[in-house]
Amino acid sequence: MECSTLLFAGFTVAGVTHDGVEDSVLVRKVSLKSGLFAGVIVSVLVSVSPATAATDIEDCLGRTPALERIGSCSRAIDAGLTGKQLVDAHTARGVTYGQLGQLDNAITDLTTALDNEKGDANIFIARARALFNKRDYDQAMLDLAEAIKLDPKNSVPVNLMGKNHFMLANYDIALKFFGEAIELDPNHYNAFVNRATTYYRTNKLPEAMKDVNAAYLMLPPGDSRGRALLQLKVAIERAFASQQGVAPASN
Repeated sequence: MECSTLLFAGFTVAGVTHDGVEDSVLVRKVSLKSGLFAGVIVSVLVSVSPATAATDIEDCLGRTPALERIGSCSRAIDAGLTGKQLVDAHTARGVTYGQLGQLDNAITDLTTALDNEKGDANIFIARARALFNKRDYDQAMLDLAEAIKLDPKNSVPVNLMGKNHFMLANYDIALKFFGEAIELDPNHYNAFVNRATTYYRTNKLPEAMKDVNAAYLMLPPGDSRGRALLQLKVAIERAFASQQGVAPASN
């Protein structure tokens, strides 16, 4: 048995490759739609080689295209994974469903993962993202509170907590969380942008511009995020110019 380490979406998984072991046998239920046994449910034995199972696990936990990853995760789960591998497969499939916008499927998988492993902050964060995208901000914040409790030095759930409060128009609380995220990670780009957006929303324009400029320094040349950041900067400049009673500079 040879072990390999794989990285996916912020968590590390031990992938296992079996060598020299007889094929395992998996019982599947198959519905026959036509022919002599139409409408009858029968059990058939499907031989699944260890090499195929290992490939499914690796593809599930690797960086394969999203739909392929979901298929690999599903086959790996159906093959009878247990323990940490089962948790990781449900997490990987849940994260992928979330990326595809299939939020209910994402929440279902991530809930299953949490039912089996309540000590992984990344799973709580992943489910919180899906809940946020469903606009279930209160439940998302409960998950983020658990993530912060499990990993208090991680700036990601702190920043996400601020985003949820922003969506609820709790701007002062949002600013507090964005500030805490920046304290934990002074290079947390999203926290700077989120705080700048909140300052702009609350008409604290000098503070907003300061955070935008700090965020610009973090972007490598040609980064696609620069366009959205420029739009925010222009909006702040125009608002500031309007306050001062002068025309904004042309772009």
